[in-house]
Amino acid sequence: MTATDRSVESASTADVVAGLRAAGVHDVDTSDLARTLYSSDASIYRVPPRVVVRPQHTDELAAVLAVARANAVPLTMRGAGTSIAGNAVGPGIVVDTSRHLNRVLSIDPEARTAVVQPGTVHATLQRAAVGHGLRFGPDPSTHTRCTIGGMVGNNACGSRALGYGRTADNVVALRALTASGADATSLADPLARLVDQHLGTIRPRFGRFSRQVSGYSLEHLLPEHGRSLDRFLVGSEGTLAVVTEATVRLVADPAHRVLAVLGFPSMAEAADAVPGLLSHAPVACEGLDHRIVDLVSSAPALPRGQGWLLVEVTGETAIEASARAAAVVADSGATDHRVVTDRAEQAAIWRIREDGAGLASRATTPPAQAGWEDAAVPPDRLGAYLRAFDALLTEHGYHGVPYGHFGDGCVHVRIDFDLASSPGRAGYRAFVEAAARLTADHGGSLSGEHGDGRARSELLPVMYDEPALALFAQVKGLFDPGDLLNPGVLVDPAPLDSDIRLAGVPQERERPSLLLHHDGGDLAAAVHRCTGVGKCLADNTGTGGVMCPSFQATRDEKDSTRGRARVLQDLVSGRLEGGWQSDAVQESLDLCLACKGCAHDCPTGVDMATYKAESLPSV
Repeated sequence: MTATDRSVESASTADVVAGLRAAGVHDVDTSDLARTLYSSDASIYRVPPRVVVRPQHTDELAAVLAVARANAVPLTMRGAGTSIAGNAVGPGIVVDTSRHLNRVLSIDPEARTAVVQPGTVHATLQRAAVGHGLRFGPDPSTHTRCTIGGMVGNNACGSRALGYGRTADNVVALRALTASGADATSLADPLARLVDQHLGTIRPRFGRFSRQVSGYSLEHLLPEHGRSLDRFLVGSEGTLAVVTEATVRLVADPAHRVLAVLGFPSMAEAADAVPGLLSHAPVACEGLDHRIVDLVSSAPALPRGQGWLLVEVTGETAIEASARAAAVVADSGATDHRVVTDRAEQAAIWRIREDGAGLASRATTPPAQAGWEDAAVPPDRLGAYLRAFDALLTEHGYHGVPYGHFGDGCVHVRIDFDLASSPGRAGYRAFVEAAARLTADHGGSLSGEHGDGRARSELLPVMYDEPALALFAQVKGLFDPGDLLNPGVLVDPAPLDSDIRLAGVPQERERPSLLLHHDGGDLAAAVHRCTGVGKCLADNTGTGGVMCPSFQATRDEKDSTRGRARVLQDLVSGRLEGGWQSDAVQESLDLCLACKGCAHDCPTGVDMATYKAESLPSV
């Protein structure tokens, strides 16, 4: 069953567009190009929308919701499209707030808060806050392009959530609309009554450890936790309400940071050391495996080992920060270590971690995928979990490249699933079902950061019992009785093996004119290097990046390396009407300067200049 099969759509696309325009919504796009660009996020899924809307102000956002409701067309909110679980793709209206609703509205240095629009990029908020000596605490590896609205959607965390908390811990207030168009606060009382009827279900099952992200975070609604509707909505993945504005907490930016880099014989042994280091109150404690580091030809020198912990501590003075780093080293049991105080060198080491998702995807043949990506367990179970997980990979004949937020027990991994063939997809399903059971056996969460999305919602019965699942459905019914908002996610989930992007790639393909030797002479394999992590969407001002000059000028997804790759992926899959002669191909490649900036900066090695050259004889 596909996303389109599941949706109930009573109006034609033409009627929807007419309704949007009549409601005063200006930036409405139904072109093949737009539908292709927004059909995928950074997950394994492809769900083409019917309409793409980029609202220019909050009133337009409310109008889009009203038109979706009137026409029974699903609505999916999209941040930067970097969602790894398929949280940001949908078959109806996809709403992109990053084009216009992207401003920091105000900063209050005394209250240490900021008010932002949902499409505000994380790095934009940081630049606005740093002048006041403040920062927004959570910092995902996609911080140069992810939006605050997207972070609210999946309760994003990042490397420094250990010190500053998750997005839910840093939201002061949200303005949000339910599917009916009402302010979400109008449901506070009926929601409280529902919670009070199910305290025996909620208290023992929710909020057990910091990275229990899967499902709805009902613990925030408990009376002892202040019944915070705002924090509860964080992580609901756009299935309950549409966020129009967020007030977030800012924290003081420490004067001094020191990075203790600890080497261990293996990553599992690095994980064993984590519980003993948490008493030092590190801001970050990240795990790296040699399988990631080996991919970085210009990586800074790391201590001897096959697994590493990157432990960041802070202080008001350099002496204080260095003393804390020395204490971490002394208690770590590491076989080797380095203490790094230089900010530029720290940034170079962190860059290995930030590019991990892209690097990991090219570490195996076939390329590794994000189908099982960010499970988490309590940190004191992490070493045992990693050993069992490695054994599970071996049992199923897969290879993975793990890394992650070890201080929180969260493990990212890319795995060499064969998603193009039917037997391969069956193997994928068998593995993730087994991995879900393993995670639950260790008291963990199927998602520790990215949300459940299409990748894990079907697996929630492995983690939650029937009363908890029934309560999820009741909450969804209260906020969105018509299943209008991001259907197929969390409640009444879509099958995890439907709508997989690679499922449509032909097995027999014509050989291209160019060698493409890194991809076995296969253009389809080459363009599918792009996994959607979106480093090409970053604002490269002052960063030294060179990808992608045309996108830096236009800020239009079609001119990004990722956008061009999505068009070419649909092209080689036979999904793009008109083939190489289609308007979508010509529009997306038109401003490509063939500068090789992507080949230099893209962690997955996308080389759009070469792909464009392949197209020139035909275009």
